[in-house]
Amino acid sequence: MQEVFQNGDVFLWAALAVLTFLIGRKQGAVGYLLSVFFIFMAVWYGLRAFAGLPVFDGIMSYVFRGILLVFLLVIILVWYRGRKKQAQTDAALKAHAENCDCRECRSKRF
Repeated sequence: MQEVFQNGDVFLWAALAVLTFLIGRKQGAVGYLLSVFFIFMAVWYGLRAFAGLPVFDGIMSYVFRGILLVFLLVIILVWYRGRKKQAQTDAALKAHAENCDCRECRSKRF
C-alpha cells in the first residue's frame, strides 16, 4: 500500500508541473520556475519510488533541503522583482490620470 502512495506522489508532482507550465504563460518567470520546481520534485520522488534510492536518508536529505531552499529564495526574488516592476509601471500610469496638466497629457487631449 505504501508503494501506491509513493507512486502517487510522483504523478502528483508531474501533474502540478504540467499545470504550472500551462499557467506559467500568464504568470511569466515565476510560473516557469514553479514548473521547474515541480519537475524536480517529480524526479526526486521518482528516484525513491521507482529506483528505490534512499533520497531522503543521510546526506541526500540535506542536499534535498538545500535545493528546496535555493528554489524558494530564487522564486521569492523573481516574484519580488516582478512585483516591484509592476508597482513602478502602475505609478507611472497613475501620474498621468485624466486630470493631469503636464505638457504630454495636454497634447494628447487636443
